[in-house]
Amino acid sequence: MTDAEKFSAGSRSIGEILDDLRGDFPDISVSKIRFLESQGLITPERSASGYRQFSDTDLELLRWILRQQRDHYLPLKVIRRRLKEGDGPGREADVPPKVPARVAAASVAVEEATLTLPEPAPAAAPDDDAVWFVTADGAGSEVAAPAPAPPAAAPARADELWPTGGDVRYSRHDLRQQAGLDERALAELESFGLLPGEGPEGYGAEALTVAKIASGFFGYGVEARHLRMYKRFAEQEATFLSQVAMPMATPKDPAAAARAAEALTELARLGAALRLSMLRVSIGRPPGA
Repeated sequence: MTDAEKFSAGSRSIGEILDDLRGDFPDISVSKIRFLESQGLITPERSASGYRQFSDTDLELLRWILRQQRDHYLPLKVIRRRLKEGDGPGREADVPPKVPARVAAASVAVEEATLTLPEPAPAAAPDDDAVWFVTADGAGSEVAAPAPAPPAAAPARADELWPTGGDVRYSRHDLRQQAGLDERALAELESFGLLPGEGPEGYGAEALTVAKIASGFFGYGVEARHLRMYKRFAEQEATFLSQVAMPMATPKDPAAAARAAEALTELARLGAALRLSMLRVSIGRPPGA
């Protein structure tokens, strides 16, 4: 069969595959598809001239793989194992998302940069998915002064910076299972100081969040040692923000400590918004924009 006959039979070029996928996966690229092929997850046929030719089955498999990464935060090794076990498009019921909404929101925020400025909070905690930063397009850039510190009896408000669920504890087995990591990967995170330590009652919610995010990086071939820069940057930023806020905590003023804590929280939100903005500037305009 000639190349022309194959295409007329329903096969697609890589460019046509991109057009089919971009509606659901705006960030899909040729390099991403080639990477998945290099990992043995998809195996498109080749024409006599060497061009990739994708069938309808290849397209559905790509959709399934990308959905597992986006919706369920699964690393490629877990996806590969599921395929070997017989799972795949049309052959399984998708696993329920294991990533807390706040983690997924943080991942999407890097890509979509949808951030909002905090509004005065009522006593009840707002939705966990709320993100309290400055919008990327500059809307509402007139930043109001931080609200007065709430009374000591007021419940802490849950948001992206300080999410709820901090009292939950996980065993090492739970951490591995929910993050999709093996023992070696978990040990590497610990050896580089990336995983918050295990307490007497197990690992906290932040350890699970770190493990899941690291698992997503691992799916792209990133190693634990490459992630040390995030820890270093976070420590440097925390030191800087503390130096700005601490002078407000004067010993003679009983309310000063509360004001310093509130200022530190607002500074952290501003720092996160600025960091994401600088990342967007460095990456440049997204494909197709």
